[in-house]
Amino acid sequence: MVLALSDKNNKVVKEAQVEISGQRLQEMERLACLGEIVGGVAHEINNPLQIILGKAQILRMRTSQSQNSSKSTEDLAAIEKGAQRIAELINCLNDLACQETQEKSLKTDVDLNYLFSSILPLIKACLKDKKIELNLNLTEKLPKVKGNSLELKKLFMFLMLNAKQRISRGGKLGVNFQKEGRFLKVVFNDQSERSLKEEHSASESTGPWLTEGKQDFGILSGTQILQEHKGELETIRNSEKGSILVVRLPLI
Repeated sequence: MVLALSDKNNKVVKEAQVEISGQRLQEMERLACLGEIVGGVAHEINNPLQIILGKAQILRMRTSQSQNSSKSTEDLAAIEKGAQRIAELINCLNDLACQETQEKSLKTDVDLNYLFSSILPLIKACLKDKKIELNLNLTEKLPKVKGNSLELKKLFMFLMLNAKQRISRGGKLGVNFQKEGRFLKVVFNDQSERSLKEEHSASESTGPWLTEGKQDFGILSGTQILQEHKGELETIRNSEKGSILVVRLPLI
């Protein structure tokens, strides 16, 4: 009797340990993805900020010397463009931060056209360092899906960051949408001119995502979000120079 109870307790403890380990792994993966996003955004913020500072200094000197007003107008336009870029990125981050308090169980009718447009500046910032060409083929009158908008934003950012780790410098990432029965299908197609192994061989540096197992970066968290939305994730093709991931989300 005591032995049976002890075995049962050990089983419960082991199951709890497995669950905690899984939660920790997901949290580490989530933080790694967020770190990737923040790093890209920080770089993007710094560039226009330097333009603002430089042009502001020049404009101040030119104005004090009463020089050509048309040139001052050009400098003001450059300042405005840089400031708008910063505001765009900050608004994206604020949008995500505000929605962090949103209940995960809260499901609404989600327009993926609007959703992808809202995270596009963040995605472009993250892909820019590898000069990856993003082809986002938004479709007019795209049917809506039922889901949690914040969780779906995380899902698609995770998957695009996952694709980034597989794509060599100067590669391409395409995103297409298609209705398929009672699902909306989102297809991620990444292409590289050369494999990461070839790129690594041509470089003396060791990238952090070339180690074994990192090709699944973001997939664990993304899969959990899909399960909560009764969706599906399928890998149609997976090779060293490209892969196709298909996400299916139930229509409303």
